[in-house]
Amino acid sequence: MRKVFLAAVGLFFLTACAGMNASIPVNIATDIAFVEILKNNPSYKAPVIAGLQSVKTVLGGTVTYDDLIIHVSNVFGGKYAYVAIILTGYIETDTPIFQTNLPLFDAYKADIIKKIDRLLLLAAL
Repeated sequence: MRKVFLAAVGLFFLTACAGMNASIPVNIATDIAFVEILKNNPSYKAPVIAGLQSVKTVLGGTVTYDDLIIHVSNVFGGKYAYVAIILTGYIETDTPIFQTNLPLFDAYKADIIKKIDRLLLLAAL
C-alpha cells in the first residue's frame, strides 16, 4: 500500500520535472493509490466519503482558497492525510491568482467538485 502511494507521488514529481503534461499519468496513478488504500483499509471508506462530502458542501458556499485548504487539512488529518495530499494536489494544479481575500470563482469551484465527485465514485467501488 505504501509502495503504491510512493510510486504515485514519485510519478507526479518525475513528470512535473520533465515538463510534460502530467495530468493523465498522475491522475491514473493517484486514482490507483486512492483505491488501493481504501481497498486495504475498508474502515477508512466511510470517514473518507464523509470528509469529501464535507469539502463539497464548503465549496457550495462562499469560500477563499486559503479557507478551503484549511478545511481540507482539518477534515483529513492523521491517518487520512493521504486524502488531503491527493485533494490539495488537485486543488493546487489550478491555483487562483488571489488566495486569501477573494472568494473562489464558481468555475474554479466546479472543477474541484468534479475532482471530488471522481474520488467519491472511486471510493464507492
